[in-house]
Amino acid sequence: MRSLTNFAPSTFEDRGAAVAFTTPVLAQTRVRKDSRDQLEVLIPNLSEGRGIYVVPWKSLPLAFPMTVHDRMLHDLIAKSEGCSPDDIRKAVLEAARCGLAGPHAVEAAEAALGDDEEQRLLINYQLIVEALKSAGLESTDILRAGLASAQGQKLTRDLMSKAAHKLGMEPTELFSRIAELAGYLESIGLSSSPKPARLRRLMRDLNGFRDSMTEWATGNVSEAAPIGGFCAEVAEHTVNHARNVMTQLDQSVASFETLLRQWDTKRLLVRKAATRLSWLLDGWEFLIVLWSDAVTRSRHEQDMAVHDIFRVIPLLPKDEARADQVLAAEKLLQSNRRSVRAYVDWRSGQLDVDLVMRIETIKGRAA
Repeated sequence: MRSLTNFAPSTFEDRGAAVAFTTPVLAQTRVRKDSRDQLEVLIPNLSEGRGIYVVPWKSLPLAFPMTVHDRMLHDLIAKSEGCSPDDIRKAVLEAARCGLAGPHAVEAAEAALGDDEEQRLLINYQLIVEALKSAGLESTDILRAGLASAQGQKLTRDLMSKAAHKLGMEPTELFSRIAELAGYLESIGLSSSPKPARLRRLMRDLNGFRDSMTEWATGNVSEAAPIGGFCAEVAEHTVNHARNVMTQLDQSVASFETLLRQWDTKRLLVRKAATRLSWLLDGWEFLIVLWSDAVTRSRHEQDMAVHDIFRVIPLLPKDEARADQVLAAEKLLQSNRRSVRAYVDWRSGQLDVDLVMRIETIKGRAA
């Protein structure tokens, strides 16, 4: 285990992806790859100290007592070897379905996977409709027959073949471009969708978090108020960046025929924007639910929740932010000597069972 006193990541990959561990001291810590392409975990404010501690992924169970759920999640991530937000989410949902984080986590994971499948079908249908519209063809017969039915699939193939001919490309190429685009937009969806996809909902919820935290910090005289104000500012900057990326994607889809015809050059821009949006919003879902739970509790518990959020808040990397958020956070920490509370006496290896149960509950709602 090594310490990085001045940790200021330049990129999202340096910052790492948040992991939904239920062991309190590890909750929302981040995983990334080191210079040898090996996984390592970043642990902030260990034992109420300053800086970031870096632990090789394989050594994590030796360095900290972990819940059974977290040991399984640790193994799943190690086997997958990926550490993007999507890679981590897949492992988190797989671990949650096993029931080791409680029945609520199982229900939430099943609901999340069901929503993913629903969005997958929806985005595919919507993109097919857009492709047909670009070629001047109607899609009502497909909707009437049902996209998943044999008749609906035959109608889709016939109409898409006609659309490909009108767009000057082979049917297989049109299907391939639609499928690739659907993969990039699955978690984002279209602005016209009757049911917003996961990242659009998350951006909306982050707006609400910012407004709620701003109101709380403005009307609060405790020493946690400036920390809450800082958390609201970070949320504001993140929302602005995410909104810009979302607008770029929506504009690309709005010019659908151009997007299809110029796919060889546009695909990299779409993939980059979709990936960036996923990184921008990574780690916020848990914190939004944590704060939603805290606002119903006592003022003292709200103060503690603000410290908890500050400890793991997803600061924008230096390459993404005009202002140095890491430096601002460091100054705030120095001027407010009260530390984020410790979850666990890690030196004696004793877990706080009540906190584990609370994290499991919040994890279930944030899946």
